[in-house]
Amino acid sequence: MAMINRAFIKLALFCALSICMITARRLEPVVYDIEQTEFAQQLQHAIKMRDDLSATTNKQQQPQASTTPCSSPSSRWLKSIIADVSEEDLTTFFDNHLQVLPFVYKLHVAPRQYDQEYFGLDGEYTQEITSVHNQAQEFWSDSMGVQQDEIYLLSAHGSDLADRHDKLVPTLELLFRNTYDSDYTVYDHAADIQELITRLPGGYNFPLLTFNAFATDEMDDEEDDSSIIIGDGYFQFQQALGMDSEGPEYAHAHEFSHHLQFLLGVSDTQSGIAQVAKKSELLADAFSAYFLAHDQGGNMVSDEISNVHSVAFSLGDCVKSSAGHHGTPIQRRCATVWGAELADDREDMDKIDLFEFQNRFDTWFETVDDLSDSCQHLHSAAASRSYRILSFQVMTLLIGGFSVLL
Repeated sequence: MAMINRAFIKLALFCALSICMITARRLEPVVYDIEQTEFAQQLQHAIKMRDDLSATTNKQQQPQASTTPCSSPSSRWLKSIIADVSEEDLTTFFDNHLQVLPFVYKLHVAPRQYDQEYFGLDGEYTQEITSVHNQAQEFWSDSMGVQQDEIYLLSAHGSDLADRHDKLVPTLELLFRNTYDSDYTVYDHAADIQELITRLPGGYNFPLLTFNAFATDEMDDEEDDSSIIIGDGYFQFQQALGMDSEGPEYAHAHEFSHHLQFLLGVSDTQSGIAQVAKKSELLADAFSAYFLAHDQGGNMVSDEISNVHSVAFSLGDCVKSSAGHHGTPIQRRCATVWGAELADDREDMDKIDLFEFQNRFDTWFETVDDLSDSCQHLHSAAASRSYRILSFQVMTLLIGGFSVLL
């Protein structure tokens, strides 16, 4: 999950390096900032996994075992989804940016009808998302110290791409702009895309079409609204892992937290610096857990918060060298543990000011790369163990001394 500056989202960032394969025609699509968000980065990692597997197969070699103990549930799930699609179709899928189309449609083509938004393939998460949204706005309004503009809820559905004339074609015209001519029209392209989608497992409900969630900021563009958009693919991912009880609430709380970062002026993932991107995501994790655990916020009980920790863990990635790295599974979980513990601190019964929260988080983040599985900092944990050993040795000597005296 990540936040998007709407001042940039309407601009072309760069042209795709790959060649679109549909009807063997070169199309150079404009790549939107959506492809720099967290889940989009994970999809790019999925492409790399596919390419690595293909290269290994061509060389008739077995893939090498990973030497890192890091294991990402989201990466494993993506790999399982990719396994059901042919290499040719998967190449075409990503070369034509199908994972972006539903979000571009909803953000830039669809009419604004907020009261008709629904979340989940059948709207099964609509009430939950709407409820936590209202709670979050009320909870944070007292802590921000400034007036926040309305944040609107948006959903992305692969099924929107089934409407060729009114939805898919206008989206393609916006995304691919002036790449069509009389030999290959936007309608030809739309027909090829729809044919591809029918070959995907689940068709228009194929999870990778909408595996994303992010926050958008209106910035200086008065025509665009601040929003939180969540795709059906996210909910399908959480369902597959058995985490759809608290998963939707966590997703919303996390994206709402990015809006808090907009207010704080926290740098987002545009910088391309991995540590900045990771800090942004972990701060959003901490904010979300603080809100969900606080008795004036989500008021979740311990079992529910434990599930939130698991959801955060599932979204971590292990590609630490990537500029899009958003934190390992352990770091993501530990950020929510830290936030939830802050909410349970009896000395802080009132809600913490946003700036004070950020200052405390900055201190915690300084040693984030030194966390154990139990979310203790390794050096402090080692020091604690040494202290316990020393204490035991002292007690042994004292007891022995008393025995001699007796």
